[in-house]
Amino acid sequence: MSDGIINKIQEALALMSSNSPNKSEALHYLEEFQKTSQAWEILHIILSNSNDNSIELKMFASQTLRNKTTYDLNQIPQGSLIGLKDSIIKFLIQYSEINKPIRTQLSIALAKLSIQFIGWNNSLDEIIDKLQPNNIPTLLEFLKILPEETFDPKSTPLTDEEFRIKTQELIVDNVPKVLGLLSNYAQSTTNSSAHSLILDCLNSWVREIPVEKLLTIEPLTNIIFESLQTEESFEKSIECLSTIVRETKDIENLQLIYALYQQIINLKPLLKQHKDDPEIFGSLTTLFVDAGETWHMLISKSPNDFKPLVEILLECTSYDEDLDIVKYTFYFWYSLKQMITLDRFKPARDEFKQIYTQLVYIMIHHLQYPDGSELEPLFTNKEEEEKFKDFRYDMGDVLKDCTAVIGDSEALIIPFEKIKSSLNNNNIKWQEIEAPLFSLRAMAKEVRLKENQILPQIMDLLIQLPENVKIRYAATLVLGRYTEWTSKHPEFLEKQLNYIINGFQFADNEIITAASHALMYFCQDCSKLLTNYIEQLYNFYLNIINSPIEKESLYEISEGISHIIDTQNSQDIQKISTMFFKPILDKLTSYIDKQGSDELFKSIAEEIEIIRIFIEFIKPRDLQNIQDPIANLIIEIWPLVIQLLNQHGHSMKVSERCMKFTKTILQSYNLYLIPILPSIAETLVNGFETTRFGCYLWVSGVVIKEFGDDYVSQETKDEVWKFAYKQITTFLQVFNQTSPIDISDLIEDFFRMMGDIVIFFVPNFILSDLLKPVFDIALLSLDLEKFEPLISTLHFLIDLISWGFDTPPISIYDEVPENVKLTIQQFNNSNGGLLIKAVLNGLIFKFPTDAHPDASDLITKTLKLSPTPEVAVQWINESLDSLPINTVTSQERTKLITTVSTALQSKDYRRIRTSLKDFVTWYSRKNISPRFQSERY
Repeated sequence: MSDGIINKIQEALALMSSNSPNKSEALHYLEEFQKTSQAWEILHIILSNSNDNSIELKMFASQTLRNKTTYDLNQIPQGSLIGLKDSIIKFLIQYSEINKPIRTQLSIALAKLSIQFIGWNNSLDEIIDKLQPNNIPTLLEFLKILPEETFDPKSTPLTDEEFRIKTQELIVDNVPKVLGLLSNYAQSTTNSSAHSLILDCLNSWVREIPVEKLLTIEPLTNIIFESLQTEESFEKSIECLSTIVRETKDIENLQLIYALYQQIINLKPLLKQHKDDPEIFGSLTTLFVDAGETWHMLISKSPNDFKPLVEILLECTSYDEDLDIVKYTFYFWYSLKQMITLDRFKPARDEFKQIYTQLVYIMIHHLQYPDGSELEPLFTNKEEEEKFKDFRYDMGDVLKDCTAVIGDSEALIIPFEKIKSSLNNNNIKWQEIEAPLFSLRAMAKEVRLKENQILPQIMDLLIQLPENVKIRYAATLVLGRYTEWTSKHPEFLEKQLNYIINGFQFADNEIITAASHALMYFCQDCSKLLTNYIEQLYNFYLNIINSPIEKESLYEISEGISHIIDTQNSQDIQKISTMFFKPILDKLTSYIDKQGSDELFKSIAEEIEIIRIFIEFIKPRDLQNIQDPIANLIIEIWPLVIQLLNQHGHSMKVSERCMKFTKTILQSYNLYLIPILPSIAETLVNGFETTRFGCYLWVSGVVIKEFGDDYVSQETKDEVWKFAYKQITTFLQVFNQTSPIDISDLIEDFFRMMGDIVIFFVPNFILSDLLKPVFDIALLSLDLEKFEPLISTLHFLIDLISWGFDTPPISIYDEVPENVKLTIQQFNNSNGGLLIKAVLNGLIFKFPTDAHPDASDLITKTLKLSPTPEVAVQWINESLDSLPINTVTSQERTKLITTVSTALQSKDYRRIRTSLKDFVTWYSRKNISPRFQSERY
């Protein structure tokens, strides 16, 4: 029988290596085989016949053994574990020199067994004895793997206490022994391959070894530094050194740190030696960066002593061959800046000012685009260009750090002088001007509004730069970044405004985009200074809206102008707003009777968005007044919105933009819109019934939120609840007529609306006939694997269950109404088991990882609200029973049930969440995560 199974395995492996359409069936067979009890015997047969079987088959068997010792030790009787241990060690010796990937799998299996085999005392001593002296490479690999397998305590079925004790026994107690072994091996061999194995092993153990002790073991420190001279062991040595450096973060032995520091900076010549090899240069840079980041506090306290390290990092930052390597250093410059800009580290700031000044020059150099005309492609592909642009923004952050350290005037003068110098050259390259312009933009956040030394000169220079697409684009964005400064220096306003507006005459989209962006910020930050420019801006606006400008740019211009309108006095604001609105409203009016088309729907959506933007940023004048001029204007506009929806609302684009407009007016002018609230509600009801678009539901949530509070009259609240009831019942009809997966976006919008209902209309909903049907569709919606609808459903259920406790889930209530609390408690008693089962099933099989915290919170609250711990335990048991048969071991069931029961009695609800997470992780690893990997190690 075993021969037949082995033949089947070989056939499946062959299929996995082919292009056969049956590959998925083969994969399923191999994975299912690995879970069986019979697999133990089969893999032993395969591995024992080392000469008769293919490497592929033996690799599969060793991989299976690793998986079985990870997940399925419960299939082996306790009395047979000793035999299993002996077999794995025998296989390790057998395959020690034959095949390293197989050896690796067997080492992992032995490590897993040594951790879980509680009764195997002194396991490391036995393994060392059996592998020495003939299998040293195998022993070193096992010793490398063992600590790595103890990083995750949830990877085994052991309790936390069992895992802690076993880790103490295997790792902590054996540190001296392993150090002694490694030290002896380091002294007894000069072979670079052996050195690599020793360093590999040391890398795994170094976090367990007190770094003070490690640094006093000369054979090991010698081998680390000597290995830097050998290509084969260089990377291992760097990795080990970096780990050691990071481990010094919390030690107080400064003498030891200084000794290590001296050895690190003595490696500086290697940078020059390997400057033409980006891979080695990059590895060295990571080491120096680790040292700088780990010791940044010491650098701040003792700047003179550590200045050589900072200078080395400056050299790394100036590297031209690979900008990814330069990026490694950026967080160090930020960390050091954070310290030395504090008053108590002023001496360090003074010491490093010159270095940060040089860093500005280096960043501006790296910012330069490749040589070439601004009209020709400068990169080989789009991906390369995007990567460079992203890198520039990261460099911009470094420039902000530099400005904070050396001061704004000192920082600004560097790009200013660079621009002036470039302008004096006969053969000007646009790159040499654009890069310092970008740096000026990056520095803006760190420049004081009172800076009067360099910025006035820069502002005069910017508007006189030679015309070039890239230069004008960059200069325009610089002006947009300093608009707050300009608001304090109005003498520059008109020249800058003219420069920006002139940018709209260019045919280049990038310049128009930059000009729109800059104008928006100008209008926002200088709105009071521009109050008297409203007529000039209106004429400009009329020209712009009839030009082929991109709508995104028009949106930014509209937003900017709205800030200036907002500064107008109450007597003029409606008239001025009407003046700007009219050309847009005229267009919308002309669209009502036009034949529907994608182009028309797009135009309606774009024009209504412009009106919405204006209204969003023009605020109510005086909240004490019963009327508002802009609200009156909105009331006049509303019939037009209804007409557009009646005529073209079947277009999702039109409906969504009209609803976005409705949401804005409700949030900005809520109580002023009471006269048209019935019409708005009717529009939302009719829109949802007719189109079934989710946008009508998310705006319904806004109505519920804005008119469900106590400052609204009871009569209005009653009408709003009737409106909400209607929307819910319509949704229930829609849900019952379709499959949830087909309306997942609609489900998301519905439960977001329900979230508002269980805040503002709690008694109305919970005491109504809607509670059970809404809960039922929530359960069904938990089957969805899309994140957004799932999260909105989970949040609704959490809020719903929370009303069963004494304390309200939100602060707008002083207490939970008694009838509401009792209703939810009774409802939970009847439905809690169903809810636990659905959520636990989702956690295991369907929910994305980001949804797990909310799902766990929901289970915890449901269990907490159960009438007794016994009922809660029953719910958990029933949920486990619903999982596929034989997938939950009695050990794991007992562990989960015991933890939950104890936690409920002690009210340790955090422990419930933790135990649920552990169980789900264990179950997924054992039963769901792929066990078989076709690739070779």
